[in-house]
Amino acid sequence: MNNLDQIEHLVSRYETREELAKRGVWGGALYRAEEVPFLDRGWCWKTLLLGDEDELLVTELAEVPEDSSTTTQWYSSDRQPQVRNLTSEQVSTHPLMETSSAQPNSVQEPDDRLKEKISVQETLEIVRLDVSRLLLHPIFESAESKREMIQILYNYVIHNQTSYKQGYHELCGAVYIQMANEEPENRKLNTLNIFNKLMQRARPIFYEEATLLDFAQSKFDRILRLAVPNLHKLLTKHHGLDNAVWLIRWTRLLFLREFDLNYVLRIWDHLLTFMVPLEDLVACCVVVLLIAITRDLYSCEDQGEIISILLHYPRDKLIDCVELMKQSASLFELYATKRYDDMQSLGDNLCRIHNRDWYDKQTQVSDHNRLRLEERLKRRVGLRLKK
Repeated sequence: MNNLDQIEHLVSRYETREELAKRGVWGGALYRAEEVPFLDRGWCWKTLLLGDEDELLVTELAEVPEDSSTTTQWYSSDRQPQVRNLTSEQVSTHPLMETSSAQPNSVQEPDDRLKEKISVQETLEIVRLDVSRLLLHPIFESAESKREMIQILYNYVIHNQTSYKQGYHELCGAVYIQMANEEPENRKLNTLNIFNKLMQRARPIFYEEATLLDFAQSKFDRILRLAVPNLHKLLTKHHGLDNAVWLIRWTRLLFLREFDLNYVLRIWDHLLTFMVPLEDLVACCVVVLLIAITRDLYSCEDQGEIISILLHYPRDKLIDCVELMKQSASLFELYATKRYDDMQSLGDNLCRIHNRDWYDKQTQVSDHNRLRLEERLKRRVGLRLKK
C-alpha cells in the first residue's frame, strides 16, 4: 500500500484534528488490527501539530555554515519567529556569573545560569558527534539523513536562540523517522516544526536542572504517594531511593531508551495531542508503569537492584499502550480534581490486575518482610535459570 492510499484512508476516517486525537489516538481506533496497515504516523503528527493557522512555523531553513569558527551570539532580545541571522559577539562575562551581571541584551532562560555561550562551531561539533552515533533507526546510517539532522538541529538552536543539549538528537530523530517518505525540504521543515512544538513543552520541564528536580520531588513523588502509598514508602523510605536518579533518563528522552520504538511511538501519539499537560501525563504514565511491576520492585534487596530494574524495564510486564495511556489520563483527572482517595483506589485496582498472585498473597499475610524475602529468593532463582 502506498503513502497516498494510507493518507486517503485516514482523511476519510478522521475529518477533524479533534476526531483524530479523541477517537483515533485516545480511543485506540488507529491501533486496531484492521487499521494498522493504514497508519501513517507522519500524517497524524502533522495533522495534530502543524495547523495552517499557526503563524509560528518555520518556513525556511538556514544553511549550516561551513566556516563558523568565530564566537557567535545565540541569545537576543529580538525574539521574532523567523530564522535569525547570526552576529558575532565579544564575550565579556564568565558563564558562571549570576544573571544580574549578564549583558543587558542577553536572554537568560530560567535557572540556566551555568550555560555557556559557545560558538557555532563548537555547537555543530557536538551535534555532529551525537548524530554520528544515533542508533535509533537504520535510516541514520545514511550520510544524507545525517546532514539533514544536523541542519534541523542547527536551525532549532538558532530559531529559538537557545543552546543544544544532549538528548535532542534522539527526540528529533524519532520525529525525523516519521517524515522519511517526504521530499527533502518538506521532511526537514516538518521535522523541525514538530520537534519545536514538542520541545516548547518538554524543554522547560525536563531539560532545566531545577525544574526537573522539582518535577521529580514534587509532582511525580506526590502522584506516586497518593496513588500507591505502600510502593512509595518502599522506594523512598525503606530503600531511601532518590527517584530523580532514574527519572532523568525516562523523562528527558520520553521513554526512548526504555522501551521498543514502536511502543514508544504510540505513547508519543498520545503525548502530542497535548490533551493532557505533558509533564502531568508523563508523571502519571510512569506511576502506572511502576504499579505494573510492583511485585518485581518488592523483590529487590537494595537501591542497586531497583535502579537496575527501572533502567531495564521487564518487557513481559509492559501494559497494552492504549490501556496504559487511558489509565494514566484517568489518574491525572483524579489528581487534577483532588480526588485523592479515588487515586489510591485506582492504584490499588491496577496493582491487583497486574500483580494478581502476589497481590492476593500480600493481603493475607501480616509479615511483609518475610514476603519480600520470599519474592527476593524467587527472583534470584529466576535470574539464574535465565543464564
